[in-house]
Amino acid sequence: MEGRERAQDERASGVLFVRGFVALLPLWAGAIPIGIAYGVAARGGGLSFGETQLMSLVVFSAAAQVSALSLLDAGAPAIAVVGTTLALNAQVLLIGLTVGRELRLSPVGRLVMAYFLTDGAYGVAMAGGRLRWPVLLGTGVSMFVAWNLGTALGAAVGDALPDPRRLGVDFVVPLTFLAVLIPLVRTRAAALTALVAGAAALLLTWLAPSVAVLGAGLAGSAAGAWWARHDRPGADSTPHPDGNAR
Repeated sequence: MEGRERAQDERASGVLFVRGFVALLPLWAGAIPIGIAYGVAARGGGLSFGETQLMSLVVFSAAAQVSALSLLDAGAPAIAVVGTTLALNAQVLLIGLTVGRELRLSPVGRLVMAYFLTDGAYGVAMAGGRLRWPVLLGTGVSMFVAWNLGTALGAAVGDALPDPRRLGVDFVVPLTFLAVLIPLVRTRAAALTALVAGAAALLLTWLAPSVAVLGAGLAGSAAGAWWARHDRPGADSTPHPDGNAR
């Protein structure tokens, strides 16, 4: 009996994993062309095919990898490259904290989650409602496959492919993430978070582009947390000595 229940749980987890993997496929339209652009740039910057692919397998971050290429080409020290990579992925720390609070994972599960977690994968996984580990893993693996497939194509035959920016891919990417965001805005707190984050991103892109993503994430999170706290029924009620709220 116990073995049958375990088999059913594994089968259900497999179905949820596939559901997450397939749900992220629309974002492949942005991930693969950007991966191709990175692969072309990396080979043009002097990296071998193996080095180019290894960076995508290990770092798994478009912004960090493209920035690393620029820094390496400029002769920046290794500590600057590592520091920039960490800073550009700081928003994943906030997402990881949220996932850690919602899911009870083993130490191994936490490591796997940390490796495959991206903002796009988290957004797609959350769009279905309650966050489930197999779905989140499926979306993360799907993005990982798309990014590394694009890298391989760009590194192998990039010179024979047209520049993705000439095809308008740089405009497709924000549209795909916008399509992921809209279904998640179900409450006033979520709407305020999105509006404040968007306004902060626009402002910081003009004032301090290097911290635009992190600053927008922090500003939006703070606004959403503030609204959620003050929007709770009775949140502003102060009890009188006679037991009544004022």
